[in-house]
Amino acid sequence: MERNACDAVVKKLVSQSLDHASFTDGAGTSGYIDFTTGQIPGNSLVLGWKAVVSEAFDGDTTAVITVGKSGGTSNWTGDTDLSCAAAATVGSANAVATSYETAGVTPRVTVTGGADFTSIFTDAGTMVVTIYYVHCV
Repeated sequence: MERNACDAVVKKLVSQSLDHASFTDGAGTSGYIDFTTGQIPGNSLVLGWKAVVSEAFDGDTTAVITVGKSGGTSNWTGDTDLSCAAAATVGSANAVATSYETAGVTPRVTVTGGADFTSIFTDAGTMVVTIYYVHCV
C-alpha cells in the first residue's frame, strides 16, 4: 500500500499567554493580537484550540473569543459564543471548511463584545491560548 504525505503525521501545538494590554484596537467592538511565539506551518490541519482565561476580560460581559488568522479571524472557531468575560477554560473544534493550511500562518486571537474595544480591555484580562494541529510531513 502506498503512503501519502499525510500518513506520516506529527501532532503539534502552539501556545501563548495573552494580556489585555497587548491587544490592538480592531476599530469598533473588537480587539486582536497575533501570536509572536510560533506559527502554524504549511501543510497542517488545525484541529481546534482552548483558552484558559485566568483573569476575566472586564468591561463587557458579552465579550467572546475567536481564533483564526489575519484575514480569517474565526477560521479555526466552530463555536463563536465562547465567553472570556469570566475566569474559565473554553475551547472550540475547528470550522471544518477552513481547517487545512497550505502555507505557514500566524495565529490571531480576537475578542469581540457589544461595546467599544476600549471598554472591553479596560483593566484586566489574561489568558493562555493553545492551538492544536497535525502537521502532514
